[in-house]
Amino acid sequence: MSRVLTAPMLGLALALAGVAAPAGDAASDGTREDIHILRSIREAHSAEPGWCSAGRTGFAPFASDAERFFSFWSLRTRPEDGRVVETRARRAATLRGCFGPTSEPARQNFFAEIRIGTMAFQGRGECLALRIDFPEPGLFPVRCQLVLGRLQAPYVGGLLTTNTITSKAPFGGDTVPPGYTQASIATIRLWKAASPAERAPLLKGDER
Repeated sequence: MSRVLTAPMLGLALALAGVAAPAGDAASDGTREDIHILRSIREAHSAEPGWCSAGRTGFAPFASDAERFFSFWSLRTRPEDGRVVETRARRAATLRGCFGPTSEPARQNFFAEIRIGTMAFQGRGECLALRIDFPEPGLFPVRCQLVLGRLQAPYVGGLLTTNTITSKAPFGGDTVPPGYTQASIATIRLWKAASPAERAPLLKGDER
């Protein structure tokens, strides 16, 4: 797994998408969640000394290349079968992340601060390298997940997951070897609290 550790899962990320609904009684329309899909691209970024501290992330960061920055872009899909036809339609969000080792070489700790529109929140989780040199030499499929917290109302939590491929190219959306989408196709689900009116019947039922 040395090649994965030498360039620790270049371009990992996460999932994020579109502009989230504004704060307020957003559950009044009956929906309990917002679902977004985005493509991530790792961008060159000047790391801030100490930003990936254990006090912030909850784990010891890598000695180098721990802090990474990603832009996230909306997608366009073909309605009849869901096939993605555009992976860079519009810049929609950003993710500033920290990565650190675990006891398993293929697994990494992952912390992120995410911005979507006016919203800012955090995620904590991990990334796992699934294969080496697959589907061809120089490519590394990875999956990541983050449990989301510190969200503003009406959201009470969420989950971010990624389907990621990294390559010899440390930054940008083009892989080396070429022809693949770097880095992640990601999904984020944001869950809402029920409104007082929606909670009331449940509370009366509990009293009975």
